[in-house]
Amino acid sequence: MSEIRVVRESVEDGEIKFTASLFEVENAVTAFFDEEGSMKLGTLAIGIPQFNRPSCISSVLLGDRNALITKVLAEQLVRAFNKIALVSSHLAVIQENRTNTLLIRLAKKLCDKAQSQSLNTG
Repeated sequence: MSEIRVVRESVEDGEIKFTASLFEVENAVTAFFDEEGSMKLGTLAIGIPQFNRPSCISSVLLGDRNALITKVLAEQLVRAFNKIALVSSHLAVIQENRTNTLLIRLAKKLCDKAQSQSLNTG
């Protein structure tokens, strides 16, 4: 892979709509999770695969709002791609359980779309 691959996806639940943009390079993925139309750098987490192990190391690098879900999303992307994952979330403070469920669903849709595109092109 010599080019950056970009994948976008969104989820909606009533008045809440989140979008995600994923940028994939040979050894890493970077994803931005945000509310529709407001792509901004937010809380930043990194996930690093542990080769020869089913787990990963993750840490929040910047910010504290939505830190836990951002870290969980980074770990989810590491498991899906087996690459370094850098994840940013810029979200308003709203109902945490509902938001977390939507974001996890959005990450799954994003991973599924990216992997299906990879299968179709490779």
